[in-house]
Amino acid sequence: MALVTAASRRIGAVLAKAAAQAGHDVVVHYRSDAQGAQAVVQAIEAMGRRAVAVQAELTNAGARTALIDQAAAFGPLRVLVNNASLFVYDQLETFQEADLRLHHEVNVLAPLALIRDFAARLPDGDEGVVVNMLDYKVTAPNPDFFSYTVSRVGIAHMTGALALALAPRIRVCGIAPGLTLPSAGWPEADYQAGAEATPLKRPVAVEDLAAALTFILTARSLTGQNLVVDAGAGLTRRDRDLEFA
Repeated sequence: MALVTAASRRIGAVLAKAAAQAGHDVVVHYRSDAQGAQAVVQAIEAMGRRAVAVQAELTNAGARTALIDQAAAFGPLRVLVNNASLFVYDQLETFQEADLRLHHEVNVLAPLALIRDFAARLPDGDEGVVVNMLDYKVTAPNPDFFSYTVSRVGIAHMTGALALALAPRIRVCGIAPGLTLPSAGWPEADYQAGAEATPLKRPVAVEDLAAALTFILTARSLTGQNLVVDAGAGLTRRDRDLEFA
């Protein structure tokens, strides 16, 4: 069984379907989009795999523990994809401590707690895989989305430590996407300008993120690595985020 957090839409939905295509039944986690989660479940079932939608508020410690328990109840839980994240704009000059704490809660504490409980529930004799969704900004940070970036850098730099802590039974990797889908309210022209500003002059295709996940799930000698899938964006240092290209 694979658990994918925030899997009711966008990249999370793509990753849930990729896990199914890789041969896993899937627990589709969602926070509020029950309809979207059910649509993903139906798509996975159409592939011939089992799927179930489970709601949980990941800022709640009890809900996080219950999510792992519920997921494991549907079958042996061998894959965890931490996709859920908080992404709110701020800068160093304007950030509030509460904003940083909330980003840390969602983007660092929640995935680490899920990883801990996932490891504890891995059946004896089984091998597990953890994949943390990151951001290309961890390789080339800039001041935009300050609290978000701080939280992403934190979890990204734990990949190697987590891989060592959980070896040999559990492999841990990260995927750091670049500009993929436009944020809500982002004008199409600005989105295209951001894509043009990358070395490959295009946005990241969601299919490439699915391929990265499939590779990690099937490459049994791979652990402790963050795969950067960003159309080359991290190769060029910028003063502003691609959203302001």
